[in-house]
Amino acid sequence: MAARLWIVVLTLAVLFLVDREVSVSAKKLVFWRMPICDHMVESPACPPTYDPVCGTDGFTYESECKLCLARIQNRQDIQIVKDGKC
Repeated sequence: MAARLWIVVLTLAVLFLVDREVSVSAKKLVFWRMPICDHMVESPACPPTYDPVCGTDGFTYESECKLCLARIQNRQDIQIVKDGKC
């Protein structure tokens, strides 16, 4: 009977630790998003707004539109890591 109790206690302890590790590591996940650049084909000019985004290339762009211009000019697949400065 004591052996079964120890197995249950150890199992619960392991489950608690595994669950705790998953939730901590989930906070570190980064999801990139594609900028919306469809309108750039017709008019490659950006409005003078400052709404910075951080690109996957490590640069901060003044706006999503400016990031789209860099994608077109450099022919690179730059995505948005986050809104705001890098």
